[in-house]
Amino acid sequence: MPKALKTIIVAVAAASIAACQTVPGNGLSAERFYSQRADASGIPVVGSAKVPAQALEIAARVIDDMLSRRPDLGRWLALNGYRVAIMAESESTTDLPEQAHWTRPDRSDPRLTRCERKHYDERIGAMTDRQYWNARARGMAGPLTSGAAEDLLGLPSSRYYGETIFVHEFSHDILAAIRAVDPGLSKRIDESYARAVASGLWKNEYASTSVDEYWAEGTQFWFNSNKLAAFDGRRIVNDDDLALYDPSLASVLREVYGDRHRLAGDPFWMSPARAPPGPLPLNTAEVC
Repeated sequence: MPKALKTIIVAVAAASIAACQTVPGNGLSAERFYSQRADASGIPVVGSAKVPAQALEIAARVIDDMLSRRPDLGRWLALNGYRVAIMAESESTTDLPEQAHWTRPDRSDPRLTRCERKHYDERIGAMTDRQYWNARARGMAGPLTSGAAEDLLGLPSSRYYGETIFVHEFSHDILAAIRAVDPGLSKRIDESYARAVASGLWKNEYASTSVDEYWAEGTQFWFNSNKLAAFDGRRIVNDDDLALYDPSLASVLREVYGDRHRLAGDPFWMSPARAPPGPLPLNTAEVC
């Protein structure tokens, strides 16, 4: 059995994860919170006792496949302390000890979408920090990357049903590694995004928010695990559509992922749930 599939049910020792100190916000240490661990290309994948072991196994398999062509990126992530925490369905973003102290973004935060900025007061300003993050995200990228069990298991209860958000979030980590170890490719990704924006590609879609989201949304389409995007009847839902619509993005994605278009264990690979039932929409961008 591949190493990534060997989920070890253990009390995670202090040496096992980078942040096992007491975390501000709830006084609970990561060492005490996480009781399960899997390994993915040297990157720890952890969860509390409430998380189904299968969710950790799928996360590890997805990571291994995403890094298979560029193991150097995985080595950088592991050496720099990146790890993955999976939430149970009954757990929220701020239940993770490392994220318990998170505060909501202010209206100048570049991560906000155009609609979040426009409706900031009613969408974000009216919420507490905990209410915002628990409503906003079932997965975040970064040195601690989080994911949700229901997303990885493809359960109908997932708020992202029809796409695998974990693929999106981990692709942000891959981009961070590219920035650190491959400046030439990093520049080509930035140039691809600039050309897309100048050409009006992905207009008003999440992919247009920033180069980071451009890369992450593209990664999902590359692996046939994203929801339909439509622009005046032009539809993108799989890797072939992506290559025709934005060949520059497809080119830089190929440099990292090769010709692989399916991730082991991905519950929404080529799933019909990626498109809404009934007649397909002419446009999918949020109207605000």
